[in-house]
Amino acid sequence: MARRGYVQLSNGFYLNRKVRRLRRTMPSAISAFVVMLSYCGDNLTDGYVDEDTAEFVLDITVQELDALQQVGLIESVDGGYVIHDYLEHNRSRQQVMAKRKRERERYSAESLPAESAQTAGRIETESGQTPEHQNTRTPKKEKEEYSSSFSKETGVKDFGESRECVETDKTLAVEYPNLDLESAWLAFAGRHQHETRTINDWTRQWKGWCQRRANMSGIPPSKRHIHTWQCEHVLQALGRDKETAQPDETACTLAAELNRKEKPCPRT
Repeated sequence: MARRGYVQLSNGFYLNRKVRRLRRTMPSAISAFVVMLSYCGDNLTDGYVDEDTAEFVLDITVQELDALQQVGLIESVDGGYVIHDYLEHNRSRQQVMAKRKRERERYSAESLPAESAQTAGRIETESGQTPEHQNTRTPKKEKEEYSSSFSKETGVKDFGESRECVETDKTLAVEYPNLDLESAWLAFAGRHQHETRTINDWTRQWKGWCQRRANMSGIPPSKRHIHTWQCEHVLQALGRDKETAQPDETACTLAAELNRKEKPCPRT
């Protein structure tokens, strides 16, 4: 399922000298260029298409790629190709993700009860400090609070702003590059807006939600995951985190067992 959005194609595209040359020498290369443009916009690659994707996913022939390079519509780089001047006409991945974050925060704010919205700006810490003074905590205190946050139940909005959610989003973006995470989050937040869970539980719920959504949409994972003593699946099964992970016999045996029994699964 393609993400919502678009890439720009200039009104003068048909008059471009490079395009007019291709119409005479290899017309199919023009459609190949448009396909590459669409792929970059859908996957937020900033104009980059790797060799395997170009040939085996987008079905662009070597001859078409050569023709596009000869006229200068694409440039060859290490491991793939870059569309010439892509970022001069289209938003970068960073700009798109920043816009999505703003929209997600606005949606979360609008879904808050009226009483919560009114008091959101007057929150104080347990010590009585106002928000502008919260950076005076010692590193040890921060670590203790971070550790205790795993057992503390929070709402979906707080989870969406957590470090764990950000890291999970990065993992999901690699596992399912064709999944619309923005749309998935809005549906997830709306479904669970009145619930409270621990951060670990929210993380499992969010990953499971995206994986099921991808499966129902026919979106395959990008690469098989090889379980290790420090991968998320082993850590969760043993009740550990990255700080307590260790390559002991229990973790290594579990990783080997998972690799032996499971079919290919998403990479984390």
